[in-house]
Amino acid sequence: MSGFKSDAFKGADTIKYETPRWVAATGILHFTISVTDLAVSRKFYEEIVGCSYWRQNDTTVFMKAGEDYFVLSRTGYHEPPNKPGDSLIHHAFIVAGKDFDASMSHLEDQGVDVLLYEDTGHRSFSGRHAYFHDPDGNGIEIIDFDGVGDTSAEPYEGRKRRIPKSHLPSSDG
Repeated sequence: MSGFKSDAFKGADTIKYETPRWVAATGILHFTISVTDLAVSRKFYEEIVGCSYWRQNDTTVFMKAGEDYFVLSRTGYHEPPNKPGDSLIHHAFIVAGKDFDASMSHLEDQGVDVLLYEDTGHRSFSGRHAYFHDPDGNGIEIIDFDGVGDTSAEPYEGRKRRIPKSHLPSSDG
């Protein structure tokens, strides 16, 4: 192969074609959450989820959760990723275990409807989990993360607690 094919690289002089090799991601810098109103979403993620404002422009608010970043972007074509009441597609935020109970009290005190609470751990990520929606229907998880779960445990054959709300068609019809 003699060079890049994507139009995005045409005229760029800060990159050169090399022998291809696997991408080796070393971490995640940020993820983007689609929202409809930047001010409303910023307030929610600050006052409800406990994140910090970093900066913004006309379409995006940059936020921090601890030392990690995420962005709230107003696209003009937001679609909630879940059906009402579903939490399968979500963004997980860690809280200290000692703060989990007070955090759940705060959510309810602020009128947030907690859709699912799990205290039995999780095959992948251990700790108590609570799921709810932001003002745009994006799924949010709060976890008092204890660490990676038992990865040698048998895989779940479906997540029965989510079947009634799942995006997947039921097996009986």
